[in-house]
Amino acid sequence: MRLKSNIPANKIDCYINFAVKAGKVIWGIDSLTRSKFTPLIVIFDKSLGENSRKQLADYVGKKRVKTLELPENHLNSLLKRENIKVLSITDVSLATAILSYCDEE
Repeated sequence: MRLKSNIPANKIDCYINFAVKAGKVIWGIDSLTRSKFTPLIVIFDKSLGENSRKQLADYVGKKRVKTLELPENHLNSLLKRENIKVLSITDVSLATAILSYCDEE
């Protein structure tokens, strides 16, 4: 999935921050694959490595989870943390709000 063409990326930034502050996220691809929770959306950075992309593709194919790719280093600058490539949202209302700004590919 991708953001609708007329929607700037900062529209979803506050939903991502709400999810982080509420503790409704799964950090990283390894934690995602080991988690007992299935997220509603997986947000990943364009700079995600090739092996991690394959691992993520396998996971979302099995679990039928929607994904959203953001520009390179967007998650790092948004969350003011280093090396954030994959973030999964487990809260239904926040994930639905983010999905409302996305187009199917």
